[in-house]
Formats: sequence, C-alpha cells, structure tokens
Amino acid sequence: MSSKLTPTQERVMSRSTGLHRSMKVSSAVMVGVGGTIGTRLFLSSGDVIATAGPGGAIVMYILGAIIAYLMTTCLGEMSAAMPVAGSFTVYTHELLGPTMGLTTSWINWVGGATTITAQVVASAIIMKDIIPNSPTWLWIIVFSLLMFVMNLLDANIFGKVSFWFSFIKILLVIVFIIMGVGLMGGVIGGGEPVGFENFHGEGGAFPTGAAGMGAVILTAFYAYAGTEIFATTAGEIEDENKMGFTLNMTLIILFAAVIISIFFIACLLPWSEADVLGSPFVYVLRNAGMHGAALVVNICVLTSALSSCNYFTYATARYLWSMGKFKQAPAYFAKTAKNGVPVRALVISMLFSMIAIIAEFVAEDTVYLFILWFIGGVNIWLYTVICVDALQFRKRYLKEGGDLKDLKFKVLSYPIIPILGIIAFMAMLVVTLLDPGERKGIIVCIIMYIVVLAICRLYVKRHEGEEIVNVDM
Repeated sequence: MSSKLTPTQERVMSRSTGLHRSMKVSSAVMVGVGGTIGTRLFLSSGDVIATAGPGGAIVMYILGAIIAYLMTTCLGEMSAAMPVAGSFTVYTHELLGPTMGLTTSWINWVGGATTITAQVVASAIIMKDIIPNSPTWLWIIVFSLLMFVMNLLDANIFGKVSFWFSFIKILLVIVFIIMGVGLMGGVIGGGEPVGFENFHGEGGAFPTGAAGMGAVILTAFYAYAGTEIFATTAGEIEDENKMGFTLNMTLIILFAAVIISIFFIACLLPWSEADVLGSPFVYVLRNAGMHGAALVVNICVLTSALSSCNYFTYATARYLWSMGKFKQAPAYFAKTAKNGVPVRALVISMLFSMIAIIAEFVAEDTVYLFILWFIGGVNIWLYTVICVDALQFRKRYLKEGGDLKDLKFKVLSYPIIPILGIIAFMAMLVVTLLDPGERKGIIVCIIMYIVVLAICRLYVKRHEGEEIVNVDM
C-alpha cells in the first residue's frame, strides 16, 4: 500500500474489510490462469473457428487478448491501491455513485448466475459427446444437483476441489500444445507432417471475411473473461512490489496458452469440421486416430466445465448473501445455515441452472451460444465500467494529493489505456449488434440494464440520506 492514503482510499478501505498480503506470486498466477481457462477455450473455440475460419480465429483471439489487457491493467491499479473484497463493485460505488454501484452489483450477480447455466449446458454437451444419444435434461439435472450438494458442504472442500480442477486445466493445455507439435511434425498420430493446408484450403485463412470475424468477437473475448479474478487478488500478493511482474506474468501465460492452443487447432482441424457440439481439442485427437487420448481430454474438459460451474455457484451464492447483508438485496438472502453456508442465496443462484433445460427443446449449441452472447453483453457493461472507474480513480487520486510514486502498480500511458478500453468495448457492442445471432443476446442484456438501472435509481432515491454500504464478500 502507499505510504499515505487519500480520502477516497480511506473511505473504501474503512467500508470494506481490507485484505491481508499473504498470497505468493505463484499462487496469484495460478488463480489468474487457472481461474480463466475453461470451456471458454475448450468448447467455445469451436464456434470461433467454424465461423471465422483458421486465420480469422487466430486474429480474433489476439484482438480479444489486447482488449482483456486494457481492462485488467485498469483494474490492477485500483486493486493494488485499494485492496478490498468487493473489488470493482466497491470502486464503482465510490467513484461513480451509489446508483451505478448498486446497478453494477446486481448485473455482476446476474452475469455470475447465468454463467452457472452456461457451464451446466457445456457439461451436458460434453457428456453427450462421450455418451451419444443420452438426454440433455438428465445431465443438466445431475450436474445441477451435484453443484448444489458440493456447495452445501464446508468451504474448505470447495477450495481443495477448485485447486485440483485448475491444475488439470493448465496441465491439459500444456499436454495439448506438446501433442500439437508432435502431430504437426508427424511424430505422433502415425500421419504425415501437417503444414498450413487449412490456411490454403477452401476459402483460405479468412473464408468468411470481416463479417465472420465480427460475428465471433464476443465468443473470442469470452476466452479471457475472468481475468478480473486475478486483479481482485492484487491486494493480497505478499510482496506488493511484485504487483506489476505478477500481473504481466499472468497475462503473458494466459494469452500464450490460449493463442498457441488456437493456432494448433487451426492447423490440425479443418474449420468446416468445428462446432460447439464437442470440443475442437477432442476432434483434433479423433482425426488423428487417438480415440483413447480424445476420451481423456473430454473428461478433462468436463472437469473444467464443472470446476467453473462450482466456482460461480460458490461465488454468486455468497455475493447475493453479501448484498442481502448490506441491504442491497432483500434481507431474506442474508440468512445462513448452521455451517455458515448461505442456503437461501444458493437456492436462488442455482435456479438459473434450470434455465438450461430449454436446451432440450431447442438445441444445445443454440442455447449455449445465446447464453454466451448474453454473458458477453454483461461483460461489456462491467468491463466498460471498470475502465471508467480507472479514469475517475486517477483523477481523484491526484486531486486529493496522492503521489503517483506511491502507487505500487500503475496503468501505462494513462489516460490512453482506459480510454482505449472504453472505445474497444463500445466498438464490440456495435459489432455484435450488427450480427443477427449475437444481437438477440445483447438486446436482452440491454433491456436488463435499463430495468435494473431504473430500479436501483428508485431504491437510492427512496433511501436518500442513508449510506448505501458497499458489498463486501
């Protein structure tokens, strides 16, 4: 922390429980990389490759990484200066006012609860790939009940399960990259060396042009959605002088893992064979005749989906509990069971997973992609707000007499980075509204923004004169 806190920092820190600096750099990197990599990469990438083609997919994942960097570095500066459990919702409350703070809290909860639905559908899709013709509704119910039971147990079990799931995800990426090198060189798989035929085949590297690339911007960026998980641990890093190194190392490893994986998939899997009814990682191994390895990867991808579902089930339940505790949601949700589990908040959060049953009557891939686009709309809101917060924080920090030398982590080229972030997310919004498929999810999201914002504004006006406390998890 800085040697002298500004009034803004003092207010934020006094309203929310400060975090202890006890996290090792390696653990922080594990949280950032392991917490972000998941079905966003292992399953959703199939739609990106199928829609944008091999070259288009690589370009869009690189663009997504750049946009993710803009947002994450903005949040990193604020998290290092004001390490609190509520993170960016707390900063929004302080910097943009209680109405925006409350709105952001609710939209953040809806986004997390909807992600539970996305991961349940993803898990059902993977199980149908492992056991063809099995009913989608069965796996949705099984996995929803599994998540509910796991989250009724002690939090220590959640922590242990999450660590090993994260380890499996990172290991899977490393092994796949090694196997990708072997497959391209003809060393494994019993085939001829693979060159760049997919980039010169039907339609070339960009078979669907700019329209196809624009149609997957949300899905490509979704691979990095979650980098804010690392930024929110910034204030807990043991050596505060290693903030910059830790954040940059996390982003470098994450971006490299995603982009290199996509490169090998683009080289090894014809874009016309990709979809979201199975993992492109698995398709690559099946095409190489490695069916045993494909089954193992499918199981690993399933654990990835379930680990993400487990995390968001845990987080959204406690977030709603926290909102109830601080009068940002009905007090009904602030009740806990004897073991401290917020059962009421857990039940409401888990009800979102039941929305996934719609997939049985429509189509798994259609429902899954709609949910991704809806979550993408949520992310556009939240990440734009983070960039606006960063602009306001630096202005207020200097106005209140803060010294930039006291900031342990600073946004480079301020105010260019946060401004570019805002422009990037607004451009993403425009592009998605131009695509017929993504437009549906975004419009539903915009309607939600308007309704939530209106309700929160009325709530704040009704409690004018009272302090609406920050959410602290």
